[in-house]
Amino acid sequence: MEYPRRSYWHDTADNKIEAAANKEGLDGKKYDVLIIGAGLTGLTTAYLLKDSGYKIGIIDGTDAGYGVSGYTTAKITVQHEVIYDYLIKNFSLSEAKQYLKANEEGFSLIKKIIADNVIECDYAEQDSYVYATDEDELKQIKDELKAYEELGIDCFYTESVPLPNNAIGAICIRNQGQFNPLKYLYSLYNIVSSSCEIYENVRALNIEPHGDHHVVETESGKINADKVVVTSHYPFDNSFGLYFLRLYQDKSYVVAAKTKEEPFRGMYININDPVYSMRYHFTENENLLILAGGNHRSGKKDNEEDSYRELEEFLNKHFKGAEIVSKWSAQDCMTYDKIPYIGLYSKSVDNLYVATGFKKWGMTHSAAAAIILRNMLLGIEDDFSEIFSPFRITPAQSSKEFFSSIKSISAAFLKRIAPVTDVLGLIGAGEGKIINYDGRKVGVYKNENNDYFCINPVCTHLKCSLSFNEAEKTWDCPCHGSRFDIRGNILEGPAVKPLDKIKIKK
Repeated sequence: MEYPRRSYWHDTADNKIEAAANKEGLDGKKYDVLIIGAGLTGLTTAYLLKDSGYKIGIIDGTDAGYGVSGYTTAKITVQHEVIYDYLIKNFSLSEAKQYLKANEEGFSLIKKIIADNVIECDYAEQDSYVYATDEDELKQIKDELKAYEELGIDCFYTESVPLPNNAIGAICIRNQGQFNPLKYLYSLYNIVSSSCEIYENVRALNIEPHGDHHVVETESGKINADKVVVTSHYPFDNSFGLYFLRLYQDKSYVVAAKTKEEPFRGMYININDPVYSMRYHFTENENLLILAGGNHRSGKKDNEEDSYRELEEFLNKHFKGAEIVSKWSAQDCMTYDKIPYIGLYSKSVDNLYVATGFKKWGMTHSAAAAIILRNMLLGIEDDFSEIFSPFRITPAQSSKEFFSSIKSISAAFLKRIAPVTDVLGLIGAGEGKIINYDGRKVGVYKNENNDYFCINPVCTHLKCSLSFNEAEKTWDCPCHGSRFDIRGNILEGPAVKPLDKIKIKK
């Protein structure tokens, strides 16, 4: 499969994964546990189950490493911006402790897997900081500091922040970590593949529950499994759980750059827009700044090149003479109450599990989710999974965000009514536009050779109107974040069917 973007991690992680299982023989297979999604969550879950006696299968709709795990900034930390003050005020101190403990357990698991298997993944211990650039952010981080103290987190406040922008204060959690996520993922893949069957480029289409097992329909046939775990980033089956009403996707952008300044230690992020996340990635050969920002709801920005330009302007202003070596974007699933959904997919279906909504903190959340899922599958009790229940009662604040989201989704449906252009010749090389053609809308992309690629510009997930992403040459859905290439092939779900191709006369 061709991908419109590669991250620095793709360029530097040597993909020496063993050959995936032959998907030609997949139809009719039977597993005790089928995991849908071979990213960090799915592979870590399989790692924890590999000695359980279960027969385990794993399928993924793409090549390994080309889901969200390959596009992260790879901070391994329990510091998730200013989450703990929010949790104490809107949930309870007890539930804030659950959230913290789950992520501490996840962090410890990652370190243990690296140590036990001698994984070379550029792991480095780093302190993690949330910094303030104005008085409003400063108040928020001081409130967060009080929450840290209530929770017993090893932390401190400082006004000495080694950043080139206007950072006026920060709170720090000591002894966090960072790594190359794909070096880690590929190593984990090889460890798991020795005892589990992994199938790449096999997209799950739907799940059919039965009394004693489930049938998962895929592009390569039907798979039977006693238990099914969905770790596919965004839940793809709309028959259960109503996740399309409970999640949205947020997009951010990353540049990796060589800088002339002495690299600073630590990992940094501020709170309010514009958000700038910064850290250096240290290897034997080079030290690269990993700068992220430009956040917006997926599919909602008219020109996503503006987000890259925003990052490059920040880079050029604060890191004179910096040289960009890689840039990429990432989409993150967001819940309205800021807490992931980890547990039973639906109250009405037994032995079907889900992990999603990790916000922008998927490293520790992926490992925490794997622990919770392992515990549920093996009947192990813990004292930190309750807050992640997909059936929890959420605070009133989340309903405000939900209704705001519904307005965005409604706008994406209504957008299909509005005409765009009737003139095919107005489309320039490298551009994608929606035109009126013979009374219907057609999405058209024109390449540098004057070849036209025409699709039905309506998402196959829930029929929202697509918009063209000029920065990455993709068709993107503003409702739930599905993405398609210029030929209509799926790049990211929750869509499970490609776009219809359309023939037009030039």
